[in-house]
Amino acid sequence: MDVCLKCGDKSALVSNLCHTCIRKFENVSDIPEILRMVCCKSCFSLQIPGTWLEFSNLNSSVTHFVTSSIKWKDNISLPKSQVALNQLDPNKFSAKIACNGKFSDIELNSESERIVEVKYQVCQTCSRKAGGYYEAILQLRTKRKELLEETVNLVYDNLESSPAEFFTVESGSVKGGYDFQLSSTEKGRSLARDIMVKYGGHVTETNTLVGRKDGRDLLRHTFGVRLPSILANDFIFMEEQVFHVIRIDRRKVKLKQISHPYNQKIVEVDSLRNIPILDAPLEVQVVSSHKNEYLLLDPFTFQTVEDKSPNDWSGDLVKAVRYGNDTFFIWL
Repeated sequence: MDVCLKCGDKSALVSNLCHTCIRKFENVSDIPEILRMVCCKSCFSLQIPGTWLEFSNLNSSVTHFVTSSIKWKDNISLPKSQVALNQLDPNKFSAKIACNGKFSDIELNSESERIVEVKYQVCQTCSRKAGGYYEAILQLRTKRKELLEETVNLVYDNLESSPAEFFTVESGSVKGGYDFQLSSTEKGRSLARDIMVKYGGHVTETNTLVGRKDGRDLLRHTFGVRLPSILANDFIFMEEQVFHVIRIDRRKVKLKQISHPYNQKIVEVDSLRNIPILDAPLEVQVVSSHKNEYLLLDPFTFQTVEDKSPNDWSGDLVKAVRYGNDTFFIWL
């Protein structure tokens, strides 16, 4: 009968050792006696080979470093660790580390305590922020205040959700729009394209020479996003008719006439640059009706007006827009 090579026990064996001896002599992990890390003193990012990892606070950065320093033994499955930190001074932590895992279905546990020495530097991102570094300028231009506010918020949301290396060193209102100084040319280009796809309009890209480094020209790019003056669901007046803006797709706009014969057309955004945009429609009170003939209360003049609904109209809401001295009814 096989026996444990360590204690001679005849119980179930794994690798010629009983479970008790395996737990006693088999280590689940190895951890260096002294742990030394480099952390950004401004943003708590952890330096790793080739880059920096972002963390919201120093404890998170130290915990990740300790966890990543654990060297798990071969054939250990389901490795897990827990780290408890005690800050001894600004540059030193005491870390209690509990490790557990399975070796051939035998649960192994270990506890150890290590000193973590923290060296502070400034990461590249914080250094660039402090130095006012930027690679690109994003210019938003539109006559529509609400559209400008929406796109500005979109840019700020994108900055907030992006990695720390994408930031703005300066931003603010300018005549006719809003400007951002951005840390990344590629992100600036991508953001300008996304705005154009979502809202329409067009983007122009220019660049200026700002210096040379390692024999290469350093260029600063400017992305000018000229947003359309109209938006989806606007009502515009053209060709002596009122049209509803159904959809904007980059530089194309789909329109639908709100009165007979209810034609639809697709036109270039730029062709609508000087077209009057009507105020938001008002709800109309229906006084009476017979078949498709209606007596309506004009919400602008408060006079009753006769009008006909479309032949296939089965809605229950009528609205109206005003241009000059004329009221136009919208059958929804």
